[in-house]
Amino acid sequence: MIYHPWTDDESDDSYAWVNKIPKEIEPKDYTLNKGISVREWFPSEVIFDFAPHKGIMPADSIPNVLGLHIVSEKLRQLLESETSAHFEFLPVQLRNHKKKILSEAYYLANLLDVVTCVDRTHSDFTADELSKGKIRLFRKLVLDTEKIKPDAKIFRLGERPRLVIVREDLARTITEAGCRGMQWMAMKDFGAEYRPRDNYDL
Repeated sequence: MIYHPWTDDESDDSYAWVNKIPKEIEPKDYTLNKGISVREWFPSEVIFDFAPHKGIMPADSIPNVLGLHIVSEKLRQLLESETSAHFEFLPVQLRNHKKKILSEAYYLANLLDVVTCVDRTHSDFTADELSKGKIRLFRKLVLDTEKIKPDAKIFRLGERPRLVIVREDLARTITEAGCRGMQWMAMKDFGAEYRPRDNYDL
């Protein structure tokens, strides 16, 4: 099977971005990328503000620099119906550049399924010195697919839980449904920006 890292679509400048953690969740925001339940403490009202100097169009997956997955009702339904993955879909609100709350429903999709499956022999990475077994940065990512269960269409990477991996058939289903805001990067390209270059443009 072919798998893709779930990354943000940076090719369309019209998309709205989120660049700041709401104050309501800031004290515990570090738990949102670990694949652990946060429902007990997550507030009932959380507002994400659109980043200034970015686009105004809300996508189905809101691009952000926080490593979060803020998804539309449409995308939430697809993730629920097309996978057996365990999610917490926590309602959130979006506030646009004019300080108006959007009427559309959005959710923080907290994925609880974590799979440790990096092929450490063929991958190129920098280990996280503060967390045993974790990886801080990839220059090349290769998965050991034998460690991935046949029904796992989407999961957090155990060695770097903020990174969500999507199987190609699910990625295709989401794309064909017209969902926007995400990019299904080819695995061979993930981490390419950190690889050594032989030639530089001067």
